[in-house]
Amino acid sequence: MPRRRRRKEEEDDEEEIISILLVHLYRDMSRAISQQTGTSFSRWLLLHELFHEGGGGEISQSDLQNRLGMEGALVTRFVKQMESGGLVTRRADPKDNRYTLVTLTQTGRRELERAGSFQEKSEDRLLDGLKEKDKLALIRALKRIQWNISHWQD
Repeated sequence: MPRRRRRKEEEDDEEEIISILLVHLYRDMSRAISQQTGTSFSRWLLLHELFHEGGGGEISQSDLQNRLGMEGALVTRFVKQMESGGLVTRRADPKDNRYTLVTLTQTGRRELERAGSFQEKSEDRLLDGLKEKDKLALIRALKRIQWNISHWQD
């Protein structure tokens, strides 16, 4: 096969696998976080979303469901399990008791900080072998990909 054609096919293969590579990276990173912290990545994401609600603000389970893209039954199960573990509290919305409000507890904050500590420690290992300029380029590229995804039109 001529060199020019082989290079074009290699470039096509690289373009085709970006989304697959991102899925695999997500899977591998979520698995590593789960193994190191003892908390499933989905639960960690839920705690993270609660933290970003003001570090102690309340959010409805239905808003959590929408923000995380999880099924309602799954969010309900996670929240109930986390409540029994002291990571969150929940109560009926006084304005509309059809909704349940969820709040991150101090214990939940500590659990989230523990997972965050793992991420900070693992970043050097994750980016091992990359030059500083390549790290910055990767961060910019990932942020752009995230922005592109968040602005997709249905």
